[in-house]
Amino acid sequence: MNDKTEERLVAQMKRGDRHAFAQIYEKYRPSVFRSACLISGSTQDGEDITQETFVKVFTHCTELRSDVMFRYWLFKILNRTAWTFLNRKKAEVPDENILDKADTNHNPLTEDMFLKKEQQTQVYQAVLQLDYKLRLVVILYYYNELTTKQIAKIADCYEGTVKSRLFTARKRLKQLLPEEMEGFHEKQSV
Repeated sequence: MNDKTEERLVAQMKRGDRHAFAQIYEKYRPSVFRSACLISGSTQDGEDITQETFVKVFTHCTELRSDVMFRYWLFKILNRTAWTFLNRKKAEVPDENILDKADTNHNPLTEDMFLKKEQQTQVYQAVLQLDYKLRLVVILYYYNELTTKQIAKIADCYEGTVKSRLFTARKRLKQLLPEEMEGFHEKQSV
């Protein structure tokens, strides 16, 4: 779906077109769900946050001033929904491994794949230990590949604040992750 098609679908959705909403939902659901799971630490909570986010998107879409800004607006709603949901629930540590359940590849693991998966799990567990604001910028920056400028719009803060949070998050992750993952730290620069 190109930008013009997305703008057209957003405009149609704002007029109440459920088919346009369904197409937007299909495009963004995977990234919203992944982000919600990473933020919450639970697939069940991630599903609830995702559903609540898209309900808000459909019911409040007429409030979106610029159809071009839909993606930022969507992630802003996700941010606020996740924040509210987690504050209501006060879930601290998940009792399930989200990365294993989210992995749909059922091929047998080679040794390299196993080590990579193990590292991803360690990184994910470390990210979960960050406070919400640090966790959010890490997830948006590394998992959704948004720029610091885009994240600033979503988080309602200055770009410098986002960069500072990324710096602090990297520093904290470096403390939380084993030394053998030192290469991870070097690859993660703004």
